[in-house]
Amino acid sequence: MNKIGWGIAGLGKIAHSFARDLLLVPDAELIAVASSNATRAQEFGAQYQAKKKYYNYAALYEDPEVQIIYIASLHPHHKAMTIAALEAGKAVLCEKPLTMSAADVRELMDVAKRTGVFCMEALWTRFNPTFAKAEALIANGSIGPLRYINASFSFNGLDRDEDSRLFNPSKGGGTLLDIGIYPLFLAYQLLGKPKDIQASALLTTQGIDAQLSLLLTYEKAHAVLHSSVLHDEDMQARICGEKGAIYIGSRWHESPEIKWIVEDEVQEEKFDFVGKGYSYEIEESHRCLREGLPESPKWTLSNSLELMELMESILKQCGIQYPQN
Repeated sequence: MNKIGWGIAGLGKIAHSFARDLLLVPDAELIAVASSNATRAQEFGAQYQAKKKYYNYAALYEDPEVQIIYIASLHPHHKAMTIAALEAGKAVLCEKPLTMSAADVRELMDVAKRTGVFCMEALWTRFNPTFAKAEALIANGSIGPLRYINASFSFNGLDRDEDSRLFNPSKGGGTLLDIGIYPLFLAYQLLGKPKDIQASALLTTQGIDAQLSLLLTYEKAHAVLHSSVLHDEDMQARICGEKGAIYIGSRWHESPEIKWIVEDEVQEEKFDFVGKGYSYEIEESHRCLREGLPESPKWTLSNSLELMELMESILKQCGIQYPQN
């Protein structure tokens, strides 16, 4: 099978994790990396055996050997970089959030439709085996109709300064866009769009959320969600139905461990992840490219839009306004 040529744009921490997993996917080849920092591009490319190292993004978009580009830049740059890559005919796997606003997602969708090029938001949890198992248990009725979801994503980021990616509004700081998107995704994927959202945030002096709590109300269910950069916690997810419950292990968004309890019978499964777990979104991207699909049926651009609309309503409710919007 011919290998699919990848490029990586934006070479921060998450790009390192992605590149390590990319090397574990047999039909993937890292062709080129790009950064505005020449030293970073050279060092990153050497570390992960990239054939080419670019010091500007335009060169990466124009490389004929690159078929798909993983965009891992700061949140506010996602839209422009994704559009530039699509216009150059390159498929895109873009880190979440796909853009900074629903209007920007719609613009990006228009470009993707016009160019006919594959585009997907890199919500990697959607594609891992643990999440697939949870969905299968729900679909086959093992735990009955869903009534409650509880999930969080928190870590102590108080060692970061105000100009860091976590806290600077101009860099897309705040918990919701960075980590709160995961619990919100879980509720959205399993329960759909809620009837009502109640949001409460602790804001920094720069006006972004350092801690956020959400109560989502559905016709016959609730989701209680939390995100924070003010404390550590054992991040598990609980998915409860009328007949039983599913528990996804610590750091649930990337956990290989799942347990379900039905009528006092406890069952468990632990998956042997390939790498950290980015490999599964890579494999899904490959499947879509080989089948000529413009988007993944597992996570469409319409899904990304609806999730962004939910985040936008939460930000508005909490009085959070980004300079880009």
